[in-house]
Amino acid sequence: MKTLHRYILGELVSYLLITLFFLTFILLLHKMLQFTDLVVNRGIPLSIVAQFLFAALPVLLLVTLPMSTLISSIMVFSRLSSDSESLAMTASGMTFYSQLIPVGVVGIATALLSGFLMMFGLPWSQDTTLEVRRQMLHSRVATFDLQEQVFHDGFDGIMFYVREIEPSGKAMKGIMVSDTREAGKNRVIFADRGMLIKSATSAKVWLRLTRGTVHTISEPEQVSSRKTGAHDGSSRSRNNYQIARFGNYDLNFDLTKTIGKTKALRRSLRSYPLHELRNKLMEHEPGTSRYNAILVELYKKFAVPFTCLILAFLGAPLGVQNRRSGRHGGFALSLGVLILYYLFVTFAEGMAENGQIGVAVAVWSPNVLLALLAGYLVRTAGLRNTIDIRGLFLKPFSPFGRSKS
Repeated sequence: MKTLHRYILGELVSYLLITLFFLTFILLLHKMLQFTDLVVNRGIPLSIVAQFLFAALPVLLLVTLPMSTLISSIMVFSRLSSDSESLAMTASGMTFYSQLIPVGVVGIATALLSGFLMMFGLPWSQDTTLEVRRQMLHSRVATFDLQEQVFHDGFDGIMFYVREIEPSGKAMKGIMVSDTREAGKNRVIFADRGMLIKSATSAKVWLRLTRGTVHTISEPEQVSSRKTGAHDGSSRSRNNYQIARFGNYDLNFDLTKTIGKTKALRRSLRSYPLHELRNKLMEHEPGTSRYNAILVELYKKFAVPFTCLILAFLGAPLGVQNRRSGRHGGFALSLGVLILYYLFVTFAEGMAENGQIGVAVAVWSPNVLLALLAGYLVRTAGLRNTIDIRGLFLKPFSPFGRSKS
């Protein structure tokens, strides 16, 4: 028995690691373009970008770990069933419940890992991400430089052109700037001279311009006939065009937006450690939406790890299928179960934050329902040594089919 347990455990661990790597890599693909742009176009050192990538792993693992646990359990028991190895184990005296012992080991291990990520991984990820972003901003300031007779568009909404840069590298001549950061207004600035000023303590860069003009063009404004004096009852559009001369003009560049959205620098409730969540809970009045949101995150610190354990036991009976279900029947059903589960979790948490249901009920009820489904399927597989996925899905509709016949 111990040899067979080690055999099943080895299969589960192998499939788990492969699936975990594959799913995590897929989630990282959508960030590869951003990382490439940071290195190639923004001049961020590769070492800093690698730190940013490593800091995102705890967040990604919390998403892929439950899915990998379920998929690996399904794939292992599906292979054992299709190769008749599960039947041979049963014939040798190893019951289906005994085959679930390695599943429990993997489920407990993934649950502990998920709990560690919830308690310590998320806070570390958030702190590291903020620190890496600061390094990116300072590195961007240090490497920021201008070239003459080249259009620079490295900032959101700003593009500028410099005709000539003096040998000292500080003073510039013949400067043109296009500023479209403000909605509904376009500014074009012409200046005879300018100087780039970098902050040594923050991610700020100024372009100090001397002797120039600012041309401001606003969106067309509809003017009624009463204001224009017309008698046809129509309205006319009027362009707002203004010219202003200046002696000195400072143009501020926001380097934060060149690295990422500023809202990413804000800290979410999920990333707070347990003790900070408890302290924040006492700062708000019970019953408010903010209080309920903090309480939801507190309960999720303990509820989320149990999901991995439940999904491990759910995948085993889904993998042991009969011929009617097909080899991929349990895998298709598991995807449906995951989608419904996460939809129910989102819906329940939203109702809990609004105070419509209790927070404990909202957080723990999805796990309870998932555990009941897993227990039913394990019991069915233990009695029959197979699961008819097709029959399980069509069973609720069978009375309607018999009534028609």
